[in-house]
Amino acid sequence: MTLNCEIAFLPVGNADTIIINPDDSATVIVDLHKIPLLLKWLKKKNIDNIARIYITHEHRDHFPKIEKLVTFLQSWVECGRRIGTFCLPYDAYKNAKQKVVNDRENNKSLEDALLFLRECEKKNVIHFLEPTSGDIYTDKSLQIEVIHPALLYAQDHLATIRGRHNEISLVLKVHYGDFTALLLADIKGEGLRECLDICQTNQLNAQIVKIPHHGAYPSNGDDLENLLEIIDPELAILSVGSTNNYGHVMPQLFSLLLNLKTDNSKKLKNFICTEVTRTCAYSQTKIAEMNRSGLKEQQLCAGEITILANISGEWNIKTETIHQDIIARLDYPACQGKADLM
Repeated sequence: MTLNCEIAFLPVGNADTIIINPDDSATVIVDLHKIPLLLKWLKKKNIDNIARIYITHEHRDHFPKIEKLVTFLQSWVECGRRIGTFCLPYDAYKNAKQKVVNDRENNKSLEDALLFLRECEKKNVIHFLEPTSGDIYTDKSLQIEVIHPALLYAQDHLATIRGRHNEISLVLKVHYGDFTALLLADIKGEGLRECLDICQTNQLNAQIVKIPHHGAYPSNGDDLENLLEIIDPELAILSVGSTNNYGHVMPQLFSLLLNLKTDNSKKLKNFICTEVTRTCAYSQTKIAEMNRSGLKEQQLCAGEITILANISGEWNIKTETIHQDIIARLDYPACQGKADLM
């Protein structure tokens, strides 16, 4: 019997929730946006053992408030289900604890949540970790390696820069036999440049890439272009939100993907989005009138995107919607080269 692994990208708006579900080992989750949708997916698959949860960085589209996180963890473990390791964002616990120390009276619920996490650690219910580059999780055919950030880079960043958590978001390389996916979280700026150096040095290739930052285009766009050229994926996935107020997907990002797709020296055959965004729905004239606002309501494009990979390196894609029918109803579908990108 051929072993398979599914990687599901849930349609959670301008955010990430990714589930890695191998045949021969326990489930791994990357980021936690819209926890009810995640729980629905896990229930449908009869999953009660989560080996590891990675939180790529401390932004709300990836990491819920600690009180909400604890509500999820508490309901999960109290029903006899398991979570092996929880990978916290850098300094997230310390910052939350400092908030309690500074104003305990107004942070009682946060204090209780932190006490629950400490009890989980003390009783060995959940192991907590702040991973950096070189951290490798292995379970049978599945291997997940943290590519970025390195420990000292992350510590330098935290010591000298307030905010800009995207630059130290975890970049994960997922191996399943001969299949590889690279999950680029929200990497940008100096962090993107660091990640590019790592990938150049190690010549990291992957069949699938998760495009960073939900269709944003970084100020150092050349670095993103170089990174994608090195990765040389067959498919690029964008976890995007119809109603986002950031102007995503940026036309420059779609132009970059289209250039790679039409370059015969590259492997990229297609790119696909979880939700429809204004870039595929409207002309640039209309978009200019909208400022940065998105569509009025969520509209699925592919919806939930599931990659079905086997250990031989072969893979195929399954979408929640009849994707071609959705594209046919759009005036400017970028993946068909019809977007107004001027």
